[in-house]
Amino acid sequence: MSAALLLAGWAAAMAVLLPPRLARAGWVRRAPALGVLAWQALGVSALAAVALGVRQLLDPTPHHHDGLLHLCGLSAPAETVSRVAPAAAAVVVMVPVGVFAVRLAAAARGRARHRTVLDLAARRGLVPGALVLEHPVPAVYCLPGRGRRVVVSRGALDALTPEQLAAALAHEHGHLTGRHHLATCAAEALARTFAGLPLGRLVRDETRALLEMAADDRALRHHSARALAGAMAVVAAGPAPSAALAAGHHAAARVSRLAAGRPRLPRTTRLLGTASAAALAAVPLALACVPHLL
Repeated sequence: MSAALLLAGWAAAMAVLLPPRLARAGWVRRAPALGVLAWQALGVSALAAVALGVRQLLDPTPHHHDGLLHLCGLSAPAETVSRVAPAAAAVVVMVPVGVFAVRLAAAARGRARHRTVLDLAARRGLVPGALVLEHPVPAVYCLPGRGRRVVVSRGALDALTPEQLAAALAHEHGHLTGRHHLATCAAEALARTFAGLPLGRLVRDETRALLEMAADDRALRHHSARALAGAMAVVAAGPAPSAALAAGHHAAARVSRLAAGRPRLPRTTRLLGTASAAALAAVPLALACVPHLL
């Protein structure tokens, strides 16, 4: 079987067959950070398979594969087709990279505009480490990236108990510490790149839900599940700018998860899962080499 066919089959598995199974898997809710990594690994592996498949179709001749440079075409012969093949593969990779960069820049501009408003309208000092916005609807959210902010509305201050407020703030700091806005933009890039396929339809919402759960896990290190669930119930409908990460997002699924009280995956299992997710990206490289080594 040719390398191009092997790579096409692998790309189909990553982008069509596995995403619905991953979305239904129970373990991702027990280890949401690992679940986010798994979704990104599917996307990276599918993208690598498509890029290398394009290269193989344009230049199917065997190579010695003396190393990664030969495999990627960076030290290929000077024939025209051998120059075109790696360039075409690079174009495939640059599509989601470009979408990621555009989305990241757009989100940064939106956050910058909102920070300007907050610096004029919000009050400091009432809540340590947060700005208080005079708005009657309960809301707690953060603006990640440069000039990060955590924002609490007056309605949230009035409605939340001190323990609930502390849990909600810890959730937002979990977003900031984990740099979850980067994973959100990466998911958006994969969703647009694989639009119409199961991976494209699922990766955005699944990643956002899992990032909220990962921030919950950070908050649970120092606060009770009851306090966090109570805070979510209060701020679930609260307003937040589109570029922000809010404590009330995906509240129903998160409250159900907290109520179920399932233990986290064992550390060894999580380490093996991380290694497996990282290995997915290397599989297309192996598939591109194998037919030429037989």
